[in-house]
Amino acid sequence: MTVATKFKSGRTGTGDAYVSDHSGSPHARFMRLTSYALAPLGALSAWWILGLAGKSFDGVRAEIGRPIPALVLLAFGVVGMIHARKGMDDIIEDYVHDGALKAWAFIANLWASRLIAALWAFAILLIAAPK
Repeated sequence: MTVATKFKSGRTGTGDAYVSDHSGSPHARFMRLTSYALAPLGALSAWWILGLAGKSFDGVRAEIGRPIPALVLLAFGVVGMIHARKGMDDIIEDYVHDGALKAWAFIANLWASRLIAALWAFAILLIAAPK
């Protein structure tokens, strides 16, 4: 049984006027979609990395040199860093109140996440590259 209410959102009208009542903001949608992508990528990455335990360096190179494990590890690192950067942007926006410091924090976060993603990709490609 449904009861009709006269709830007003305080913005423009009834409760369905809230943006989050519909599909959410683009940021929240992006975070949700990257979370969905990171779940299987993380599980596959952990499975392959744990499977490398006890192998020689040449065995690790041969395993990561195959296309599917290399692509999954690359995608996990890159998508993970994009997701982490967006999440850290939210934290900076919420907790850093000085305008100049906030601008510097956003810039530092952007370049740190790019550097980490590039190092991850470079390491995977370096390991996977044939001799």
